[in-house]
Amino acid sequence: MKAFVFPGQGSQYCGMGRDLYERFPEAKALLDRADEILGFSITDVMFNGSEEDLKQTRYTQLAIFLHSYAAATLLGRDGVSMAAGHSLGEYTALCFAGAISFEDAVRLVAKR
Repeated sequence: MKAFVFPGQGSQYCGMGRDLYERFPEAKALLDRADEILGFSITDVMFNGSEEDLKQTRYTQLAIFLHSYAAATLLGRDGVSMAAGHSLGEYTALCFAGAISFEDAVRLVAKR
């Protein structure tokens, strides 16, 4: 049995997701789509923002959600029978499990 457990707030760091964005077209597409949905560049904050920027809840939660979701998507769903999350990670788990769409999850996390 395989499971993903997604983290809550507090696991953010400057530059998070840049490696996935630059190496994997699927991750780039997801993060670019999030920028479109949000109407601003969360990727710029994730990749180039200061630690103080990333500590702001409005950015922190989106960054963690997007990084976790992109990484899990790259790892794949094959053989994963469970997804759970702590706090904010519950939204990532719901999205990964297909209970809510990526677009809706981005909007929900942005309003959280």
